[in-house]
Amino acid sequence: MNKIKWSIPQKNEDLIELISNQFCLNPVIAQLLINRGLTNAEDIENFLNPSLNQLLDPFLFPEMTIAVERIRKAVNNRENILVYGDYDVDGMTSTALLFTVLKKFSTNIYYYIPDRFEEGYGLSQRGIEFIKKYHIDLVITVDCGSTANGEIEKLNHLNVDTIITDHHEPSSDRPLAYAVINPKMCHYPFKNLAGVGVVFKLSQALYKVFQIDQKSLEENLDLVTLGTIADSVDVLGENRILLKYGFNRLFNSNKKGLRMLLENNNQSFLSGSQIERDISFGLIPILNSTGRIDNPHHTVDLLLTDSNYRADHLINKMRILNDKRKTITLKILEEARQMVSEKNDIKNQKVLVLASRDWHPGVIGIVASRIMEEFSKPVIMISLNGGIGKGSGRNQGEFNFSRILSSCSELLQQYGGHQYAAGITISEENIAAFNEKINHVLQNNSLIIESCQPTINIESILKYEDIDWNLINSVEEMRPFGPGNPQPVFGGYRFPVNSWKRVGKEGKHLKLSLGKQENFLDGIAFHLAGQSLEIKNDNIIDIAFQLAKNYWNGKNSIQLMVKDIKLSVRRS
Repeated sequence: MNKIKWSIPQKNEDLIELISNQFCLNPVIAQLLINRGLTNAEDIENFLNPSLNQLLDPFLFPEMTIAVERIRKAVNNRENILVYGDYDVDGMTSTALLFTVLKKFSTNIYYYIPDRFEEGYGLSQRGIEFIKKYHIDLVITVDCGSTANGEIEKLNHLNVDTIITDHHEPSSDRPLAYAVINPKMCHYPFKNLAGVGVVFKLSQALYKVFQIDQKSLEENLDLVTLGTIADSVDVLGENRILLKYGFNRLFNSNKKGLRMLLENNNQSFLSGSQIERDISFGLIPILNSTGRIDNPHHTVDLLLTDSNYRADHLINKMRILNDKRKTITLKILEEARQMVSEKNDIKNQKVLVLASRDWHPGVIGIVASRIMEEFSKPVIMISLNGGIGKGSGRNQGEFNFSRILSSCSELLQQYGGHQYAAGITISEENIAAFNEKINHVLQNNSLIIESCQPTINIESILKYEDIDWNLINSVEEMRPFGPGNPQPVFGGYRFPVNSWKRVGKEGKHLKLSLGKQENFLDGIAFHLAGQSLEIKNDNIIDIAFQLAKNYWNGKNSIQLMVKDIKLSVRRS
Protein backbone atom coordinates (compact mmCIF):
# COMPACT_ATOMS: atom_id res chain seq x y z
CA MET A 1 0.00 0.00 0.00
CA ASN A 2 1.29 3.48 -0.95
CA LYS A 3 1.97 5.71 2.03
CA ILE A 4 0.36 9.09 1.49
CA LYS A 5 2.41 12.19 2.27
CA TRP A 6 0.77 14.95 4.25
CA SER A 7 1.64 18.45 3.04
CA ILE A 8 0.99 20.92 5.86
CA PRO A 9 1.35 24.72 5.40
CA GLN A 10 3.50 26.74 7.74
CA LYS A 11 1.53 28.91 10.13
CA ASN A 12 1.86 32.68 10.21
CA GLU A 13 0.55 33.21 13.74
CA ASP A 14 0.66 37.01 13.55
CA LEU A 15 -1.38 37.10 10.31
CA ILE A 16 -3.83 34.52 11.65
CA GLU A 17 -4.39 36.62 14.77
CA LEU A 18 -4.79 39.82 12.71
CA ILE A 19 -7.43 38.31 10.39
CA SER A 20 -9.22 36.53 13.25
CA ASN A 21 -9.56 39.73 15.25
CA GLN A 22 -10.46 41.96 12.31
CA PHE A 23 -13.26 39.70 11.06
CA CYS A 24 -14.20 37.93 14.33
CA LEU A 25 -13.24 34.56 12.88
CA ASN A 26 -12.15 31.24 14.30
CA PRO A 27 -8.35 31.08 13.81
CA VAL A 28 -8.85 27.90 11.78
CA ILE A 29 -10.95 29.85 9.25
CA ALA A 30 -8.29 32.58 9.14
CA GLN A 31 -5.74 29.88 8.24
CA LEU A 32 -8.00 28.60 5.45
CA LEU A 33 -8.28 32.11 4.00
CA ILE A 34 -4.51 32.53 4.08
CA ASN A 35 -4.10 29.18 2.33
CA ARG A 36 -6.23 30.58 -0.51
CA GLY A 37 -4.07 33.67 -0.85
CA LEU A 38 -6.68 35.91 0.79
CA THR A 39 -4.81 38.25 3.12
CA ASN A 40 -6.05 41.79 2.47
CA ALA A 41 -9.28 43.10 3.98
CA GLU A 42 -11.15 43.77 0.71
CA ASP A 43 -10.48 40.29 -0.72
CA ILE A 44 -11.49 38.62 2.56
CA GLU A 45 -14.67 40.70 2.84
CA ASN A 46 -15.67 39.84 -0.74
CA PHE A 47 -14.97 36.16 -0.14
CA LEU A 48 -16.89 35.95 3.12
CA ASN A 49 -19.84 38.02 1.86
CA PRO A 50 -20.19 37.46 -1.89
CA SER A 51 -22.85 39.56 -3.59
CA LEU A 52 -24.14 39.86 -7.13
CA ASN A 53 -23.34 43.56 -6.81
CA GLN A 54 -19.65 42.56 -6.78
CA LEU A 55 -19.87 41.17 -10.32
CA LEU A 56 -17.65 43.09 -12.71
CA ASP A 57 -19.04 45.42 -15.35
CA PRO A 58 -19.43 43.31 -18.53
CA PHE A 59 -18.27 46.27 -20.59
CA LEU A 60 -14.78 45.79 -19.14
CA PHE A 61 -14.45 43.34 -22.02
CA PRO A 62 -12.89 45.65 -24.65
CA GLU A 63 -15.09 44.35 -27.50
CA MET A 64 -18.35 43.96 -25.55
CA THR A 65 -19.85 47.19 -26.90
CA ILE A 66 -19.07 46.14 -30.47
CA ALA A 67 -20.64 42.71 -29.87
CA VAL A 68 -23.81 44.04 -28.27
CA GLU A 69 -24.34 46.69 -30.96
CA ARG A 70 -23.99 44.01 -33.67
CA ILE A 71 -26.58 41.85 -31.91
CA ARG A 72 -28.93 44.85 -31.57
CA LYS A 73 -28.55 45.54 -35.29
CA ALA A 74 -29.38 41.88 -36.06
CA VAL A 75 -32.47 42.07 -33.86
CA ASN A 76 -33.68 45.33 -35.38
CA ASN A 77 -33.13 44.05 -38.94
CA ARG A 78 -34.71 40.66 -38.17
CA GLU A 79 -31.55 38.83 -39.17
CA ASN A 80 -31.13 35.12 -38.54
CA ILE A 81 -28.87 34.51 -35.52
CA LEU A 82 -27.19 31.19 -34.76
CA VAL A 83 -25.84 30.17 -31.35
CA TYR A 84 -22.99 27.73 -32.11
CA GLY A 85 -22.20 25.57 -29.07
CA ASP A 86 -20.25 22.58 -27.84
CA TYR A 87 -21.18 19.05 -26.76
CA ASP A 88 -20.12 19.12 -23.10
CA VAL A 89 -22.18 20.49 -20.19
CA ASP A 90 -20.42 23.86 -20.23
CA GLY A 91 -21.12 24.18 -23.96
CA MET A 92 -24.69 22.91 -23.72
CA THR A 93 -25.65 25.17 -20.80
CA SER A 94 -23.97 28.08 -22.60
CA THR A 95 -26.09 27.33 -25.66
CA ALA A 96 -29.31 27.09 -23.65
CA LEU A 97 -28.52 30.30 -21.75
CA LEU A 98 -27.78 32.46 -24.80
CA PHE A 99 -30.68 30.95 -26.78
CA THR A 100 -33.04 31.76 -23.88
CA VAL A 101 -31.74 35.33 -23.62
CA LEU A 102 -31.86 36.04 -27.36
CA LYS A 103 -35.42 34.70 -27.63
CA LYS A 104 -36.47 37.69 -25.51
CA PHE A 105 -35.44 39.98 -28.36
CA SER A 106 -36.02 37.96 -31.53
CA THR A 107 -37.81 34.91 -32.96
CA ASN A 108 -35.12 34.31 -35.60
CA ILE A 109 -32.83 32.35 -33.29
CA TYR A 110 -31.27 28.95 -34.05
CA TYR A 111 -28.74 26.80 -32.26
CA TYR A 112 -26.24 24.24 -33.48
CA ILE A 113 -24.00 21.78 -31.65
CA PRO A 114 -21.45 19.73 -33.61
CA ASP A 115 -21.37 15.95 -33.42
CA ARG A 116 -18.48 14.86 -31.19
CA PHE A 117 -17.56 11.95 -33.47
CA GLU A 118 -18.29 13.25 -36.97
CA GLU A 119 -17.24 16.89 -36.54
CA GLY A 120 -15.23 17.24 -33.35
CA TYR A 121 -14.81 20.37 -31.27
CA GLY A 122 -15.65 23.85 -32.51
CA LEU A 123 -16.73 25.28 -35.83
CA SER A 124 -16.88 22.58 -38.53
CA GLN A 125 -17.52 22.29 -42.25
CA ARG A 126 -20.87 20.63 -41.54
CA GLY A 127 -21.70 23.55 -39.28
CA ILE A 128 -20.85 25.98 -42.06
CA GLU A 129 -23.20 24.07 -44.38
CA PHE A 130 -25.95 24.47 -41.77
CA ILE A 131 -25.23 28.20 -41.66
CA LYS A 132 -25.58 28.44 -45.44
CA LYS A 133 -28.74 26.30 -45.52
CA TYR A 134 -30.62 28.43 -42.99
CA HIS A 135 -29.30 31.76 -44.32
CA ILE A 136 -27.68 32.73 -41.04
CA ASP A 137 -26.50 36.35 -40.87
CA LEU A 138 -24.80 36.34 -37.45
CA VAL A 139 -23.05 33.45 -35.66
CA ILE A 140 -22.33 33.67 -31.93
CA THR A 141 -20.04 30.92 -30.68
CA VAL A 142 -20.22 29.76 -27.08
CA ASP A 143 -17.45 27.81 -25.32
CA CYS A 144 -15.53 27.62 -28.62
CA GLY A 145 -14.19 29.69 -31.49
CA SER A 146 -10.88 31.07 -30.22
CA THR A 147 -8.87 28.71 -32.43
CA ALA A 148 -11.27 28.62 -35.43
CA ASN A 149 -9.28 31.05 -37.62
CA GLY A 150 -9.81 29.13 -40.86
CA GLU A 151 -13.53 28.50 -40.35
CA ILE A 152 -14.21 32.12 -39.44
CA GLU A 153 -12.38 33.23 -42.56
CA LYS A 154 -14.75 31.04 -44.58
CA LEU A 155 -17.74 32.67 -42.86
CA ASN A 156 -16.33 36.10 -43.66
CA HIS A 157 -16.24 35.13 -47.34
CA LEU A 158 -19.92 34.17 -47.01
CA ASN A 159 -20.66 37.63 -45.53
CA VAL A 160 -21.58 36.04 -42.21
CA ASP A 161 -20.43 37.94 -39.11
CA THR A 162 -19.10 35.99 -36.12
CA ILE A 163 -19.02 36.95 -32.46
CA ILE A 164 -16.82 34.65 -30.38
CA THR A 165 -17.63 34.03 -26.73
CA ASP A 166 -15.14 31.60 -25.24
CA HIS A 167 -12.77 31.00 -22.33
CA HIS A 168 -10.12 28.78 -23.92
CA GLU A 169 -6.56 29.83 -24.69
CA PRO A 170 -6.08 30.88 -28.34
CA SER A 171 -3.61 28.76 -30.31
CA SER A 172 -2.53 31.51 -32.70
CA ASP A 173 -3.42 35.06 -33.72
CA ARG A 174 -6.83 36.54 -32.96
CA PRO A 175 -9.45 35.12 -35.34
CA LEU A 176 -10.81 37.72 -37.77
CA ALA A 177 -14.22 37.69 -36.08
CA TYR A 178 -16.51 40.71 -35.74
CA ALA A 179 -15.91 40.66 -31.97
CA VAL A 180 -14.16 38.38 -29.48
CA ILE A 181 -15.34 38.08 -25.87
CA ASN A 182 -12.73 35.93 -24.13
CA PRO A 183 -11.11 36.87 -20.79
CA LYS A 184 -7.90 35.10 -21.83
CA MET A 185 -7.57 37.26 -24.94
CA CYS A 186 -7.93 40.69 -23.34
CA HIS A 187 -7.37 42.65 -20.13
CA TYR A 188 -10.62 41.62 -18.42
CA PRO A 189 -9.74 41.44 -14.69
CA PHE A 190 -11.08 37.93 -13.99
CA LYS A 191 -9.55 35.29 -16.25
CA ASN A 192 -11.17 32.07 -15.00
CA LEU A 193 -14.78 32.23 -16.15
CA ALA A 194 -16.26 29.08 -17.62
CA GLY A 195 -17.77 29.30 -21.10
CA VAL A 196 -21.22 29.74 -19.57
CA GLY A 197 -19.82 32.50 -17.34
CA VAL A 198 -18.66 34.43 -20.41
CA VAL A 199 -22.14 34.04 -21.93
CA PHE A 200 -23.62 35.36 -18.68
CA LYS A 201 -21.45 38.49 -19.02
CA LEU A 202 -22.71 38.98 -22.59
CA SER A 203 -26.26 38.50 -21.32
CA GLN A 204 -25.71 41.14 -18.62
CA ALA A 205 -24.59 43.58 -21.31
CA LEU A 206 -27.58 42.76 -23.54
CA TYR A 207 -30.05 43.25 -20.69
CA LYS A 208 -28.48 46.62 -19.95
CA VAL A 209 -28.60 47.81 -23.57
CA PHE A 210 -32.15 46.53 -24.11
CA GLN A 211 -33.13 48.01 -20.72
CA ILE A 212 -34.38 44.77 -19.16
CA ASP A 213 -34.29 44.30 -15.38
CA GLN A 214 -31.14 42.33 -14.47
CA LYS A 215 -33.12 40.50 -11.77
CA SER A 216 -34.84 38.39 -14.42
CA LEU A 217 -31.44 37.28 -15.72
CA GLU A 218 -30.74 35.72 -12.30
CA GLU A 219 -33.35 33.06 -13.14
CA ASN A 220 -30.70 31.55 -15.42
CA LEU A 221 -28.05 31.11 -12.73
CA ASP A 222 -29.10 27.44 -12.58
CA LEU A 223 -27.55 26.98 -16.03
CA VAL A 224 -24.47 28.99 -15.04
CA THR A 225 -24.03 26.78 -11.97
CA LEU A 226 -24.14 23.53 -13.94
CA GLY A 227 -21.72 24.72 -16.62
CA THR A 228 -19.28 26.26 -14.13
CA ILE A 229 -19.10 23.15 -11.94
CA ALA A 230 -18.84 20.87 -14.98
CA ASP A 231 -15.86 22.79 -16.36
CA SER A 232 -13.87 22.65 -13.08
CA VAL A 233 -12.82 26.29 -13.13
CA ASP A 234 -11.54 28.04 -9.98
CA VAL A 235 -14.30 28.75 -7.47
CA LEU A 236 -13.02 32.21 -6.67
CA GLY A 237 -13.89 35.74 -7.82
CA GLU A 238 -16.90 35.97 -10.11
CA ASN A 239 -17.26 32.18 -10.26
CA ARG A 240 -17.73 32.02 -6.49
CA ILE A 241 -20.43 34.72 -6.63
CA LEU A 242 -22.28 33.05 -9.50
CA LEU A 243 -22.24 29.66 -7.76
CA LYS A 244 -23.17 31.05 -4.33
CA TYR A 245 -26.41 32.39 -5.77
CA GLY A 246 -26.73 29.73 -8.44
CA PHE A 247 -27.12 26.80 -6.04
CA ASN A 248 -30.33 28.25 -4.66
CA ARG A 249 -31.58 28.98 -8.16
CA LEU A 250 -30.78 25.41 -9.25
CA PHE A 251 -32.71 24.03 -6.29
CA ASN A 252 -35.68 26.25 -7.21
CA SER A 253 -35.30 26.12 -10.99
CA ASN A 254 -38.25 27.36 -13.04
CA LYS A 255 -37.08 25.33 -16.06
CA LYS A 256 -39.49 22.48 -16.50
CA GLY A 257 -37.00 19.95 -17.88
CA LEU A 258 -34.33 20.68 -15.29
CA ARG A 259 -36.86 20.60 -12.44
CA MET A 260 -38.20 17.22 -13.58
CA LEU A 261 -34.65 15.88 -13.90
CA LEU A 262 -33.96 16.89 -10.29
CA GLU A 263 -37.19 15.28 -9.11
CA ASN A 264 -36.30 12.08 -10.96
CA ASN A 265 -32.86 12.00 -9.36
CA ASN A 266 -33.72 12.85 -5.75
CA GLN A 267 -33.20 16.60 -5.61
CA SER A 268 -32.85 16.46 -1.82
CA PHE A 269 -29.09 15.96 -2.31
CA LEU A 270 -28.87 19.63 -3.30
CA SER A 271 -29.23 20.64 0.34
CA GLY A 272 -26.60 18.20 1.62
CA SER A 273 -23.07 18.87 2.82
CA GLN A 274 -21.53 17.35 -0.33
CA ILE A 275 -23.59 19.43 -2.76
CA GLU A 276 -20.77 20.22 -5.21
CA ARG A 277 -19.67 16.60 -5.40
CA ASP A 278 -23.25 15.38 -5.74
CA ILE A 279 -23.84 17.71 -8.68
CA SER A 280 -20.51 16.74 -10.27
CA PHE A 281 -21.03 13.00 -9.97
CA GLY A 282 -24.82 12.72 -9.83
CA LEU A 283 -26.35 15.30 -12.12
CA ILE A 284 -23.72 16.40 -14.63
CA PRO A 285 -22.92 12.87 -15.95
CA ILE A 286 -26.59 12.45 -16.90
CA LEU A 287 -26.58 15.76 -18.79
CA ASN A 288 -23.24 14.88 -20.37
CA SER A 289 -24.32 11.40 -21.51
CA THR A 290 -26.01 12.70 -24.67
CA GLY A 291 -22.89 14.47 -25.90
CA ARG A 292 -20.63 11.57 -24.99
CA ILE A 293 -22.40 8.70 -26.73
CA ASP A 294 -25.41 10.13 -28.60
CA ASN A 295 -26.86 13.50 -29.65
CA PRO A 296 -26.12 16.55 -27.45
CA HIS A 297 -29.24 18.30 -28.74
CA HIS A 298 -31.25 16.12 -26.33
CA THR A 299 -29.72 17.89 -23.33
CA VAL A 300 -30.21 21.38 -24.77
CA ASP A 301 -33.81 20.45 -25.65
CA LEU A 302 -34.36 19.34 -22.04
CA LEU A 303 -33.01 22.64 -20.70
CA LEU A 304 -35.28 24.61 -23.05
CA THR A 305 -38.53 22.61 -23.17
CA ASP A 306 -41.83 23.73 -21.63
CA SER A 307 -43.48 20.35 -22.24
CA ASN A 308 -43.84 17.78 -19.44
CA TYR A 309 -44.23 15.02 -22.02
CA ARG A 310 -41.10 16.05 -23.91
CA ALA A 311 -39.10 16.42 -20.69
CA ASP A 312 -40.17 12.98 -19.44
CA HIS A 313 -39.21 11.41 -22.78
CA LEU A 314 -35.79 13.06 -22.80
CA ILE A 315 -35.05 12.18 -19.16
CA ASN A 316 -35.82 8.50 -19.80
CA LYS A 317 -33.58 8.55 -22.85
CA MET A 318 -30.77 10.21 -20.90
CA ARG A 319 -31.05 7.69 -18.06
CA ILE A 320 -30.62 4.81 -20.51
CA LEU A 321 -27.67 6.58 -22.16
CA ASN A 322 -26.03 7.22 -18.80
CA ASP A 323 -26.32 3.53 -17.81
CA LYS A 324 -24.72 2.60 -21.13
CA ARG A 325 -22.00 5.18 -20.55
CA LYS A 326 -21.22 3.68 -17.13
CA THR A 327 -20.78 0.19 -18.62
CA ILE A 328 -18.47 1.46 -21.34
CA THR A 329 -16.50 3.55 -18.83
CA LEU A 330 -15.82 0.63 -16.46
CA LYS A 331 -14.53 -1.55 -19.31
CA ILE A 332 -12.15 1.15 -20.55
CA LEU A 333 -11.02 1.91 -16.99
CA GLU A 334 -9.93 -1.68 -16.44
CA GLU A 335 -8.07 -1.73 -19.77
CA ALA A 336 -6.32 1.57 -18.97
CA ARG A 337 -5.28 0.35 -15.51
CA GLN A 338 -3.80 -2.76 -17.07
CA MET A 339 -1.98 -0.68 -19.67
CA VAL A 340 -0.42 1.53 -16.98
CA SER A 341 0.61 -1.46 -14.87
CA GLU A 342 2.46 -2.92 -17.86
CA LYS A 343 4.55 0.22 -18.39
CA ASN A 344 8.16 -0.37 -17.34
CA ASP A 345 9.20 3.26 -16.93
CA ILE A 346 6.12 4.73 -15.23
CA LYS A 347 8.19 6.39 -12.46
CA ASN A 348 10.12 8.41 -15.03
CA GLN A 349 7.05 9.58 -16.95
CA LYS A 350 5.69 13.01 -16.15
CA VAL A 351 2.48 12.37 -18.09
CA LEU A 352 0.87 9.05 -19.06
CA VAL A 353 -0.06 8.77 -22.75
CA LEU A 354 -2.40 5.82 -23.38
CA ALA A 355 -4.03 4.80 -26.67
CA SER A 356 -6.36 2.07 -27.98
CA ARG A 357 -8.51 1.31 -31.00
CA ASP A 358 -11.19 -0.14 -28.69
CA TRP A 359 -11.96 2.96 -26.63
CA HIS A 360 -15.11 5.03 -27.06
CA PRO A 361 -14.03 8.65 -27.62
CA GLY A 362 -16.97 9.99 -25.65
CA VAL A 363 -15.91 8.63 -22.25
CA ILE A 364 -12.09 8.73 -22.30
CA GLY A 365 -12.15 12.07 -20.45
CA ILE A 366 -13.96 10.45 -17.52
CA VAL A 367 -11.50 7.56 -17.45
CA ALA A 368 -8.53 9.93 -17.74
CA SER A 369 -9.70 11.65 -14.55
CA ARG A 370 -9.91 8.33 -12.71
CA ILE A 371 -6.47 7.18 -13.90
CA MET A 372 -5.01 10.57 -12.94
CA GLU A 373 -6.38 10.19 -9.40
CA GLU A 374 -5.29 6.57 -8.99
CA PHE A 375 -1.73 6.99 -10.30
CA SER A 376 -1.17 10.63 -9.23
CA LYS A 377 0.01 11.62 -12.71
CA PRO A 378 -1.38 13.74 -15.56
CA VAL A 379 -2.98 11.55 -18.23
CA ILE A 380 -3.79 11.81 -21.94
CA MET A 381 -6.04 9.02 -23.25
CA ILE A 382 -6.42 8.57 -27.00
CA SER A 383 -9.19 6.77 -28.89
CA LEU A 384 -8.02 5.54 -32.29
CA ASN A 385 -10.18 5.13 -35.39
CA GLY A 386 -8.98 4.90 -38.99
CA GLY A 387 -5.46 6.00 -38.14
CA ILE A 388 -6.62 9.15 -36.32
CA GLY A 389 -6.61 9.56 -32.56
CA LYS A 390 -8.97 11.72 -30.53
CA GLY A 391 -7.38 12.42 -27.14
CA SER A 392 -8.56 13.78 -23.82
CA GLY A 393 -6.12 15.00 -21.16
CA ARG A 394 -6.56 15.62 -17.44
CA ASN A 395 -4.25 16.97 -14.78
CA GLN A 396 -4.57 18.42 -11.28
CA GLY A 397 -3.11 21.78 -12.19
CA GLU A 398 0.56 20.79 -12.39
CA PHE A 399 0.79 22.71 -15.68
CA ASN A 400 -1.34 24.48 -18.27
CA PHE A 401 -2.19 22.03 -21.05
CA SER A 402 -2.49 24.66 -23.77
CA ARG A 403 1.09 25.87 -23.22
CA ILE A 404 2.59 22.39 -22.99
CA LEU A 405 0.75 21.12 -26.07
CA SER A 406 1.91 24.09 -28.12
CA SER A 407 5.46 22.76 -27.62
CA CYS A 408 4.35 19.58 -29.40
CA SER A 409 2.20 21.25 -32.05
CA GLU A 410 4.15 19.82 -34.99
CA LEU A 411 2.94 16.34 -33.97
CA LEU A 412 -0.72 17.32 -33.49
CA GLN A 413 -3.47 18.01 -35.99
CA GLN A 414 -5.56 19.94 -33.46
CA TYR A 415 -5.29 20.76 -29.79
CA GLY A 416 -6.79 22.99 -27.14
CA GLY A 417 -7.36 23.17 -23.41
CA HIS A 418 -6.66 24.93 -20.16
CA GLN A 419 -5.17 24.31 -16.71
CA TYR A 420 -6.96 21.06 -15.95
CA ALA A 421 -8.14 19.52 -19.23
CA ALA A 422 -7.27 19.27 -22.91
CA GLY A 423 -8.35 17.75 -26.19
CA ILE A 424 -6.12 16.69 -29.07
CA THR A 425 -6.37 15.19 -32.53
CA ILE A 426 -3.30 13.22 -33.62
CA SER A 427 -2.24 10.80 -36.34
CA GLU A 428 -1.72 7.29 -34.96
CA GLU A 429 1.81 7.17 -36.38
CA ASN A 430 2.76 10.24 -34.30
CA ILE A 431 1.66 8.95 -30.89
CA ALA A 432 4.99 7.38 -29.90
CA ALA A 433 6.86 10.55 -30.86
CA PHE A 434 4.28 12.68 -29.04
CA ASN A 435 4.66 10.58 -25.89
CA GLU A 436 8.42 11.05 -26.01
CA LYS A 437 8.24 14.78 -26.82
CA ILE A 438 5.69 15.80 -24.17
CA ASN A 439 7.54 13.89 -21.45
CA HIS A 440 10.80 15.48 -22.57
CA VAL A 441 9.22 18.95 -22.44
CA LEU A 442 8.01 18.30 -18.91
CA GLN A 443 11.15 16.57 -17.67
CA ASN A 444 12.82 19.69 -16.32
CA ASN A 445 9.69 21.76 -15.72
CA SER A 446 9.76 23.05 -12.16
CA LEU A 447 5.95 23.31 -12.13
CA ILE A 448 5.61 19.53 -12.26
CA ILE A 449 5.34 17.61 -9.02
CA GLU A 450 8.64 15.75 -8.79
CA SER A 451 7.54 13.08 -6.37
CA CYS A 452 5.34 10.22 -7.49
CA GLN A 453 4.23 9.78 -3.89
CA PRO A 454 0.51 10.55 -3.46
CA THR A 455 0.00 13.69 -1.39
CA ILE A 456 -2.85 15.11 0.70
CA ASN A 457 -2.83 18.85 1.26
CA ILE A 458 -3.67 19.35 4.93
CA GLU A 459 -5.10 22.83 5.52
CA SER A 460 -4.78 22.89 9.31
CA ILE A 461 -4.17 20.57 12.25
CA LEU A 462 -7.16 20.18 14.59
CA LYS A 463 -7.31 18.80 18.08
CA TYR A 464 -10.17 16.46 18.85
CA GLU A 465 -11.63 19.12 21.17
CA ASP A 466 -11.64 21.72 18.35
CA ILE A 467 -14.34 19.91 16.40
CA ASP A 468 -17.79 21.26 17.17
CA TRP A 469 -20.84 22.69 15.41
CA ASN A 470 -19.48 26.23 15.47
CA LEU A 471 -16.42 25.17 13.48
CA ILE A 472 -18.45 23.10 11.03
CA ASN A 473 -20.89 25.94 10.40
CA SER A 474 -17.97 28.35 9.87
CA VAL A 475 -16.40 25.97 7.33
CA GLU A 476 -19.77 25.61 5.58
CA GLU A 477 -19.82 29.39 5.08
CA MET A 478 -16.80 28.97 2.80
CA ARG A 479 -18.88 27.11 0.23
CA PRO A 480 -19.13 26.66 -2.66
CA PHE A 481 -16.05 24.43 -2.83
CA GLY A 482 -14.10 23.46 -5.92
CA PRO A 483 -10.76 24.18 -7.63
CA GLY A 484 -9.09 27.18 -6.02
CA ASN A 485 -11.34 26.82 -2.98
CA PRO A 486 -11.22 23.09 -2.18
CA GLN A 487 -13.24 21.55 0.61
CA PRO A 488 -10.73 21.71 3.47
CA VAL A 489 -8.90 18.58 4.55
CA PHE A 490 -7.77 18.71 8.17
CA GLY A 491 -5.22 16.66 10.04
CA GLY A 492 -5.67 15.24 13.52
CA TYR A 493 -3.03 13.65 15.73
CA ARG A 494 -3.63 10.95 18.38
CA PHE A 495 -7.39 10.59 17.96
CA PRO A 496 -8.72 7.85 20.29
CA VAL A 497 -10.53 4.95 18.59
CA ASN A 498 -13.61 3.80 20.47
CA SER A 499 -14.62 1.19 17.88
CA TRP A 500 -14.40 0.35 14.21
CA LYS A 501 -15.91 -2.07 11.71
CA ARG A 502 -15.82 -2.88 8.02
CA VAL A 503 -18.92 -1.83 6.09
CA GLY A 504 -20.20 -1.69 2.53
CA LYS A 505 -20.03 -4.15 -0.31
CA GLU A 506 -17.20 -6.63 0.28
CA GLY A 507 -16.28 -4.69 3.44
CA LYS A 508 -14.21 -2.12 1.56
CA HIS A 509 -15.03 0.81 3.84
CA LEU A 510 -14.45 1.56 7.52
CA LYS A 511 -16.92 2.98 9.99
CA LEU A 512 -15.20 4.52 13.00
CA SER A 513 -16.23 5.83 16.38
CA LEU A 514 -13.62 8.28 17.63
CA GLY A 515 -13.30 9.93 21.02
CA LYS A 516 -13.59 9.22 24.72
CA GLN A 517 -15.74 9.86 27.78
CA GLU A 518 -18.94 9.39 25.76
CA ASN A 519 -18.07 12.37 23.55
CA PHE A 520 -17.78 10.40 20.33
CA LEU A 521 -17.54 11.44 16.69
CA ASP A 522 -18.52 9.19 13.80
CA GLY A 523 -16.08 8.71 10.94
CA ILE A 524 -16.45 7.02 7.57
CA ALA A 525 -13.38 6.01 5.57
CA PHE A 526 -14.29 4.98 2.04
CA HIS A 527 -11.99 2.38 0.41
CA LEU A 528 -9.70 2.34 3.46
CA ALA A 529 -10.67 -1.00 5.02
CA GLY A 530 -7.15 -2.25 4.29
CA GLN A 531 -5.84 0.16 6.89
CA SER A 532 -7.84 -1.55 9.65
CA LEU A 533 -4.80 -3.78 10.23
CA GLU A 534 -2.97 -0.70 11.48
CA ILE A 535 -5.79 0.22 13.85
CA LYS A 536 -5.61 -3.23 15.48
CA ASN A 537 -2.10 -2.47 16.65
CA ASP A 538 -2.90 0.87 18.23
CA ASN A 539 -6.10 2.44 19.52
CA ILE A 540 -4.71 5.95 18.89
CA ILE A 541 -4.52 7.08 15.25
CA ASP A 542 -3.65 10.11 13.11
CA ILE A 543 -6.24 10.94 10.47
CA ALA A 544 -6.72 13.27 7.51
CA PHE A 545 -10.39 14.18 7.20
CA GLN A 546 -13.08 16.54 6.00
CA LEU A 547 -15.89 17.83 8.19
CA ALA A 548 -19.45 16.95 7.22
CA LYS A 549 -22.99 16.97 8.57
CA ASN A 550 -24.83 13.66 8.69
CA TYR A 551 -28.63 13.52 8.86
CA TRP A 552 -30.09 10.20 9.98
CA ASN A 553 -33.39 9.28 11.63
CA GLY A 554 -34.33 12.92 12.11
CA LYS A 555 -31.08 13.80 13.87
CA ASN A 556 -28.09 15.86 12.75
CA SER A 557 -24.63 14.72 13.75
CA ILE A 558 -21.02 15.57 12.98
CA GLN A 559 -19.28 13.12 10.67
CA LEU A 560 -15.62 12.96 9.73
CA MET A 561 -14.96 11.95 6.11
CA VAL A 562 -11.64 10.19 6.65
CA LYS A 563 -9.16 10.39 3.77
CA ASP A 564 -6.12 8.73 5.35
CA ILE A 565 -5.17 6.85 8.52
CA LYS A 566 -1.72 6.60 10.04
CA LEU A 567 -0.35 5.03 13.21
CA SER A 568 0.13 7.72 15.82
CA VAL A 569 3.61 8.52 17.03
CA ARG A 570 4.52 10.38 20.20
CA ARG A 571 4.68 14.13 19.64
CA SER A 572 6.09 16.69 22.03
